[in-house]
Amino acid sequence: MLGISTMTRKHFIFIKLIMGLAFVAAAPLAKGDWKVVEHPNPLGPGQAVDVLLDGKPVVRLVHGDGQIKPFLHIFGSGGELVTNPGLDREGNRAGLFNHHRGIFIGWNKVSSELGKYDMWHKGGPGNGRYDIVKFENTTTKNSASIVAHIKWRATQKDASGSDVMLSERRTFNVSRPGGRYTQVDAGFALKAECDVSLGGDLQHAGVHFRAHTEVATRNKETSYLWEPSNAAGKGKVIDDNHQWARLLFPIGKRWYTAQEMNIPANGVKELSWRDYGRFGYFLPKQLKKGEPFNLKFRFAIEEVDAPANAPKQSDEQSKVSHQLCTKRYEEFLKSLK
Repeated sequence: MLGISTMTRKHFIFIKLIMGLAFVAAAPLAKGDWKVVEHPNPLGPGQAVDVLLDGKPVVRLVHGDGQIKPFLHIFGSGGELVTNPGLDREGNRAGLFNHHRGIFIGWNKVSSELGKYDMWHKGGPGNGRYDIVKFENTTTKNSASIVAHIKWRATQKDASGSDVMLSERRTFNVSRPGGRYTQVDAGFALKAECDVSLGGDLQHAGVHFRAHTEVATRNKETSYLWEPSNAAGKGKVIDDNHQWARLLFPIGKRWYTAQEMNIPANGVKELSWRDYGRFGYFLPKQLKKGEPFNLKFRFAIEEVDAPANAPKQSDEQSKVSHQLCTKRYEEFLKSLK
């Protein structure tokens, strides 16, 4: 057997990645002390719901006054934010395209008898807004769940006095498979409270991930993988079988990947991506009053080895990354059966 000293660095990295892929595929969920804690947002306006593992934050739902939309933060292995807050501690908008925040959902053209609203860029007084009316948070030995009941409110009211366009039950089930990465199963169970159109375009609608604002200043260091692999133009992928997309990006001296996984039942039309760290799926919908619209996605966020050909992965690294993303996607599909 060859020792490391006689192997090329390229081959050693490839073998190391293959071993990591085998471990992750077989790894059980990491056990620990999972907690869900509600408190004021320590990093800006509004409220926060933290999922903690052994006292350390894994994710944080941010919502309430001063925020334009509820969104989910992801924390890195060093306690750093992996996702974009959009605001500084004083509540001032900060960074490029600061309306993109963490893991979020929205459409910039929401229309009904209650008016037309941009539920992507805007929120709060004078605009359509998201109102969390209650939480039903839970924990198990292996995971924790944030369950938020949300009303999508208009500025007008119908004949019955209601200003609600959509009712939603949003679920983030959070786990740490093998203790190696953060897995978020995101469910958006929407119900139309009136006839409503959820529209826009692929850059301003759907379910998206936005990396920390630092990534926007290092956009030449980011890269994507996705399945299917065909690209129909800069910033978008059009296909009838969207499976997953994965972003590689740096924060400080660490490197991370974020993978978003889609299922056919979601009705996705296009994948949108930008080199500054925002990507997600576009899915327009016309709903009749009382009609449900249920969406399920899985996210996997992981600290990874530095790219061999910084800032790009080597061919071997990209190959193994693609294999790992495909494996996780297959496991996601199996979990839904």
